[in-house]
Amino acid sequence: MSYTKFSKEVTKWLKANGLPYYGTANDNPEETKDRLDAWMRGSKEVLHQWITEKRYRELISCAHGGWYQDSVIFEPLAEHFVANYLFDELRFLCERGIRFSAEDMLSTIKSEKEEHGALDIETIRSIDVPSYVAGRSYSHLGEIAKYRKRALDQIIRYTGYLEQIHAPAEYLEQVKVLQKSVADLTIRTKYLKPFQFRL
Repeated sequence: MSYTKFSKEVTKWLKANGLPYYGTANDNPEETKDRLDAWMRGSKEVLHQWITEKRYRELISCAHGGWYQDSVIFEPLAEHFVANYLFDELRFLCERGIRFSAEDMLSTIKSEKEEHGALDIETIRSIDVPSYVAGRSYSHLGEIAKYRKRALDQIIRYTGYLEQIHAPAEYLEQVKVLQKSVADLTIRTKYLKPFQFRL
């Protein structure tokens, strides 16, 4: 587990630098904040070290694990890949999340169609996703809207990286076709086939 290795390295760095690395139930808010700030600092240090050592597979595994917010590992790693024209590594990092969001959306679309026979596309487009997510109610249409927004956000971010790295035009076009199919809810499983790259 790359995440476990990464966490151990962060703890080791914190200990070596005399910073707090564990908390207790008796910690006051200030102690908790200091510990979390130290952990973020340690995470950045270890990330930089692993990037320098080109431990890309392990870092990608950490990013894919979802233990950290994207701003901690995913985004700095993607920016490093872009800056160094590491297209294959960028693909491996980004495609998985897009594919998973799209597959979740497709699965929920299938359930909705089985239950109601059709898909109310206009209702899905009109759903305020942050309000839906913050609420306590569940609906297939709300879930479809949630996965659609997540996939679109991921694709738009990825397209930005691809344009910066000057990705092959044919590949960039495939990503844009996928984006359109997600946006207008015409996506099919076959559209995801080009997005299964592994290092």
